[in-house]
Amino acid sequence: MALRYLFIDFDSFYASVEQAYAPRLRGRPVAVVPSLNVDTTSCIAASYEAKAQGVKTGTSVREARALCPKIQFVQAKHEKYVAIHNKIHQTIHEIIFVDAVLSIDEMYGRLPPKWQSPQMATEKAQAIKQALKQSLGTTITASIGIASNRFIAKLASKMNKPDGLKLIEQETLPEALSPLDLSDITGIGKRMQLRLNQHGIFDVASLCQADRSQLHRIWGSIEGDRFWYALRGIALPEVPSQKRSIGHSHVLPPALRSESGALATLHRMLEKACHRLRMNRYFASHLVLQVKFGFEWPWSHEIRCAPSQDTLNFGKLLDVLWQTRPQPTPKPTKVSVTLMGLIHASNHTPSLFETPQERQRAKLLQTLDQIKERYGSRSIYYGNAMLAQKMAEAAPMRIAFNHIPDLTIERD
Repeated sequence: MALRYLFIDFDSFYASVEQAYAPRLRGRPVAVVPSLNVDTTSCIAASYEAKAQGVKTGTSVREARALCPKIQFVQAKHEKYVAIHNKIHQTIHEIIFVDAVLSIDEMYGRLPPKWQSPQMATEKAQAIKQALKQSLGTTITASIGIASNRFIAKLASKMNKPDGLKLIEQETLPEALSPLDLSDITGIGKRMQLRLNQHGIFDVASLCQADRSQLHRIWGSIEGDRFWYALRGIALPEVPSQKRSIGHSHVLPPALRSESGALATLHRMLEKACHRLRMNRYFASHLVLQVKFGFEWPWSHEIRCAPSQDTLNFGKLLDVLWQTRPQPTPKPTKVSVTLMGLIHASNHTPSLFETPQERQRAKLLQTLDQIKERYGSRSIYYGNAMLAQKMAEAAPMRIAFNHIPDLTIERD
């Protein structure tokens, strides 16, 4: 079958960007962290030199220093990463149409029929690599996978890292995946791996030997059938995804590890979430608050409401939730706020009893959004977020796995 998908996965993206900007860091172990001089935080990313010493995403700063005494810690600069991502997207888009951006360091495109032979697909991949080197230099590299479906192309992109190129033809599947571990396979997390083990599947070879009905039983749904087809390079129609939530979380810096600091940070994050809600033309009917006190399990509470986009409405609900927090408690160390129950504007029925004040409020919110988009998210804000707004390290712009910040609305 023809090669239809080209998947691009950048190598240690955050750390590579830092090394590209600072030549002194090249060839040295580097870890990107949320804040400097905080041993309790964890590494967001690690360079290949640091990975060779056992440092990886999620490793605590204290542990990283023990594993690699010469490691260099660099504070994350999310606006820089987004700018580089946008430049990368533009560069690749000039060679192949980018069908979807999956994260800050992953994207893919479908190959048109004239490029679906191994020779042409390889030439396009090499052209992308060359264009990236001309645009970004040699420090930021990408690994590319080519296959008959997106699932296999993604796996292929991880098989020859860094700066790799792997082409997997359908005729070689699923045997070509045998060198991988179960944990390398997209969609197999710890819980699914345990379930597979319970059914006698301990490696990729035995996974590939399982028949479709067996995978259906293990998954407990048609997803097992889809997985069986995916392993064989068969491209099935993708199930359309629906946005489920908009939210932000933040590990509090020491200066904000107080009840007033935590609440101000929550209001700042809520402002950003509501701005994104309006920008994407959604309404939300469910607000979830989560706070981690000290090193205990996080506490959370939630409240439902009529579908809304109004920051002030959600701000009042946030204050109601905050009053239900357990007391006394250790100092708060992490906070998150999430808007759920999303309804797109095209499916939202406006109230028949909307008041003139509510219409004026909507115009006010639109004006506030325009000011923030032009002058930055800290240019104007509500008083309940003042303490956090005045501190640069309070809920700054962050890149999440499934969310690349829009610099128009989220830059500080």
